[in-house]
Amino acid sequence: MLRLSAKQYLIYGFLMVLFGFIMPWLFILRIVQINFFLAFLSYAVSLAGLLFGIIGIAMIGLERRHKDRRAREEYGEYDE
Repeated sequence: MLRLSAKQYLIYGFLMVLFGFIMPWLFILRIVQINFFLAFLSYAVSLAGLLFGIIGIAMIGLERRHKDRRAREEYGEYDE
């Protein structure tokens, strides 16, 4: 299974949300012919990109929390 880093999740999430923004814009400008499949694909990719972004931000937060905890344990500082 492919394992992505937090930055990769954020990058893929941003690109997916960007795709979900550009496609309806192209529909409105009548550059791309709208149909149910493309409209649903645009929505689904945008939603998946949002979830990827949330996962990426959560992973960054967890990495920072573990890094801070390791640094405190190294210096003998404990939270109780």
